[in-house]
Amino acid sequence: MIEAVAALIWDKDKFLICQRPENKARALLWEFVGGKVEEGETKELALIRECKEELNITVKPKDVFMEVVHEYPDITVHLKEFYYKLLK
Repeated sequence: MIEAVAALIWDKDKFLICQRPENKARALLWEFVGGKVEEGETKELALIRECKEELNITVKPKDVFMEVVHEYPDITVHLKEFYYKLLK
């Protein structure tokens, strides 16, 4: 099972989502910013790293919004979604 994290980032009534690259699995699907948790990394640290890598922003994960396990034909993903706080 893949451990993954995502950040819920929104402004008023709009959420920030990203489109997956054309050359990756589940190409061109939409997703929240985030990614896989690396070995030895906490979910919170993984989210901080992913937000920095993908959007060049520094976040502090806050409360957990939800957790879900989703089975794709080729993998199973345990996703933990966090509310976030943007650090200046």
